[in-house]
Amino acid sequence: MFFKKALPFLLFILLNGLLLQAQQETLITGRVTETGSNSGIPFVNIYFKDTFIGAVTDFDGSYSIKTSTPTDSIYLRLIGYTSKAKLVKKGKTQVINFQISPQALNLNTVEVRPGVNPALRIIKNATKNKSIYNRDNLTSVQYISYTKQERDINNITPKFRKLHFLHALTDLWDKMDSIAGEASKADLPVWMSEIVSDIYSYKKAEKKHEDVTAVKIKFVGMKDGSALSQLQGSDFQNYNFCNNIVPIATINKDFLSPIADNAGLFYNYYLMDSVSIDGYKCFQVTCRPKNKHDLAYSGNIWITDTTFVIKQLDLEVVKEANVNLVNHARIQQVMIPTEAGPWVPSQTRVLIEFSTPAKRLIGVTLRSYNSNKSFVVNQPKEKDFYKTRITFAEDAITKDSAWWNAHRQEPLAPLEYEAYNMIDTVRHTRFVRYAVNTLYFLFSGYKDIGPIDIGHYINTYGYNLYEGSRVQLGFRTNVKFSKNWIVRGYGAYGFRDKGFKYNIQLERILSRYPWSNAGVMYRDDIDQVGTGFNNASNINLGETPNNLYNTFSRIGNISKLLRKEEARIWYEKDINRGLNTTITLRNVRTTPLFPITYGDAFTLFQQRKYTITEILLESRFSVKERYVQNGNERISFGNNKSPVITLYYTLGLKNFIGGDFNYNKVSISISNRFKMATLGYSQVFLKLGKVFSEVPYTLLEIPRGNQTGIYANTTFNQMNYFEFVSDQYIEAYWQHHFNGLFFNRIPVVKQLGLRGVVGLNMAYGTLSDKNKHFNINNSFTVMEDVPYLESDIGIENILDIIRIDFLYRLTYNDDFYIQDYEKANPGNKISNWGVKVGLSFSF
Repeated sequence: MFFKKALPFLLFILLNGLLLQAQQETLITGRVTETGSNSGIPFVNIYFKDTFIGAVTDFDGSYSIKTSTPTDSIYLRLIGYTSKAKLVKKGKTQVINFQISPQALNLNTVEVRPGVNPALRIIKNATKNKSIYNRDNLTSVQYISYTKQERDINNITPKFRKLHFLHALTDLWDKMDSIAGEASKADLPVWMSEIVSDIYSYKKAEKKHEDVTAVKIKFVGMKDGSALSQLQGSDFQNYNFCNNIVPIATINKDFLSPIADNAGLFYNYYLMDSVSIDGYKCFQVTCRPKNKHDLAYSGNIWITDTTFVIKQLDLEVVKEANVNLVNHARIQQVMIPTEAGPWVPSQTRVLIEFSTPAKRLIGVTLRSYNSNKSFVVNQPKEKDFYKTRITFAEDAITKDSAWWNAHRQEPLAPLEYEAYNMIDTVRHTRFVRYAVNTLYFLFSGYKDIGPIDIGHYINTYGYNLYEGSRVQLGFRTNVKFSKNWIVRGYGAYGFRDKGFKYNIQLERILSRYPWSNAGVMYRDDIDQVGTGFNNASNINLGETPNNLYNTFSRIGNISKLLRKEEARIWYEKDINRGLNTTITLRNVRTTPLFPITYGDAFTLFQQRKYTITEILLESRFSVKERYVQNGNERISFGNNKSPVITLYYTLGLKNFIGGDFNYNKVSISISNRFKMATLGYSQVFLKLGKVFSEVPYTLLEIPRGNQTGIYANTTFNQMNYFEFVSDQYIEAYWQHHFNGLFFNRIPVVKQLGLRGVVGLNMAYGTLSDKNKHFNINNSFTVMEDVPYLESDIGIENILDIIRIDFLYRLTYNDDFYIQDYEKANPGNKISNWGVKVGLSFSF
């Protein structure tokens, strides 16, 4: 009876206790971001004061803590950043966001004895096991990839914001500032992009295929969105720290991995903590470059305690590193295991802040986020599946907001939503349109005027002994004229010979994927002996342009010139990924503008016109080269990952369209870059070939010399123009860039960011007896048993863009040879020593 009467009271007490407990429960959610960049910061420890109750931020910087025993404040701690604390309202659900700033890390001096530093044991095991867990070991991989990229202009002062041409952006800017929060100021967004695609890679054939499901791009300077969409995807997110070298593609620099085979020579390591991440017990190891100017990372890696594989990392490039115009670069990555054993990246975030030489000017911030899921490994597709590099769904660029909200692997932050809106406003301001057009002109060399582009400015002026001063104006049509047809050409006039020269060509783009085109051309102009006209317009961003050399080589004491009336027709096609073939039929009527003879029936003082008709076959093999199409132009991003092999074959046809000679020529060239991590990299170019028939010496091999004061790659900088002639030859260029390896270790000098370079160039060729006899009365030099050699010691990165090279001619430098050459070539001097200057920028 008593129990029945007491039961309601006991239930009341229990219910009130539960309600009281619920009321006292504290729930805190929020996000940790970096001051200035507003990027989420992962792996941050957040905990209640004087307790072990806390959480670690996820990859987006978000966290959540729920407890019934809170204290009055929560603390934030992350090595390398300022610590912070904020008050907590007990028993409440609340949102507490943090913004923190990087802070120089000063580690106390530690005496390390053999067997004492536990971090070294962990790193050695990780280095030993990386070959087991390296994702490059997988036969094939396929997954769904989501990539988000943003480009912002930063360092925008209040004075800059008040400029008249930005008045239209003021309200939107203020709104973004309020979203950014605390003391941050929102940057000016100029690019936002997202892409969802299915990625397939096949190790055996070194092939990759990408099916793009959706692309969304907004860009202030966008002229053609199709070109930008080709820059998206996962290619630029492939940061594999199991490899010895981990390059940052955006700045084209190779950095040493903290677990590289020889990393202990360049890194210091410190064991900082032991934590549990996704069920894995991990060691947190801090790594720091022994020399801050070396190309090495600084930050934290979390390594599992049994398998010793990197679970996650947070690494950056320190400001002192010998990298131009980069204030800050940071990579964050989370790894997950596959069924086959190797680990793959599930999330990668990259942030790079660029500065300008003048610190007061604006800078640029690049952010990218990549998320991958649904991995399938070691189940390759059929071989033909990988033939096409990239495909786009028909509705890839028309997906609506509802589709994107449903398929994003990470939702957009409020600031990113506003950035999309702001870009549309920015791109239509008058000043921005003007700035974009100016930059496009400087980069491409052409100024667009409706459907026609005028340029290239580099060819505007020239000078030689025959034409005197020469002016030239060129043009090409763009997509406003036609998306498939291209008309291009130029007109030139020489003031001494009072002669007009011109070129006109018509091209048709037959296919974009795979690329193929065809064209016809007619040209009447003057060329220097040993050079030819390149009708291709492809831009290669992976090669250093020799614009200064090309300009000055057209100006000076250039006497051996040929007047050419040339007609050609060609067809070009990508046969397979990395294999491009071009076949050309051309007819050239040549009038030498200096004395020349050939055969037995002509004397030294006669000038002899001749005509050649030839079929040219060129095949270029470059597996890892990547292209994009900007309107009607094809742009290459170069190839620093695999050899580039080019095969040339030329067949001369006598009596066909007036041809005077039958002949065969063949040559092959190979170029490759060899990366050596902190030791720098070597660039090698090798070419060899043979002419099998009797031809005028103007059609033989003439190594490219350089009589300007400008340094140029893949030329013989101490050789004169038209110095040697051969019909079988080998040419080699070797250059090693030390990336500051030595200058970084010299006090005071290391602050200048100088980089050393050494090189050696070699040419060797012989001339057959039949060609000696065929060209018997002409003046030219044939090499003896000794090859031509020149050495090079240079300093680059002077003021970020200037290069000075000290050159020495190692052979064909004795007094007898020099006197004999100068006697046969009046006005041409040979100098054994040389100092040449060039302009070359690299990060």
